[in-house]
Amino acid sequence: MNFREKLARFFYGRYGSDQLNLFLMILCMALLFIAFFLPAVPSYILRGASTLIMILAILRIMSRNVDKRRRENAVFMKILFAVKSFFIRQFNRVRYIKTYRYRKCPGCKNHLRFPYKKGEHDVRCPRCGRDFHIKL
Repeated sequence: MNFREKLARFFYGRYGSDQLNLFLMILCMALLFIAFFLPAVPSYILRGASTLIMILAILRIMSRNVDKRRRENAVFMKILFAVKSFFIRQFNRVRYIKTYRYRKCPGCKNHLRFPYKKGEHDVRCPRCGRDFHIKL
């Protein structure tokens, strides 16, 4: 049996890489970059944290507990989606400031977009159906 077959047999059943591992690797590189270029920050702390994050990422890649790693990645993706949605919503608020206004529904806290027409308006939330009053 040659080396390639041995390597394939070793990695069979391992989890591999996913979005959480990619994030951990980027975080590790960012900490190393900061430790290298900012002498005011104690570099040994940042290098130690970077090493621990790298070890965690490698252990996740080599893990045979695939279900647990998938659940971890699903939680990470849910958090990442929430953070991305927040920043996209803030960007759109600035981008469309002349044409739209954004308000929260008092019932379900859903973010709603209204055309910018000055005055007072009665609106209905499409998600929960609650009627409420807004002033633009």
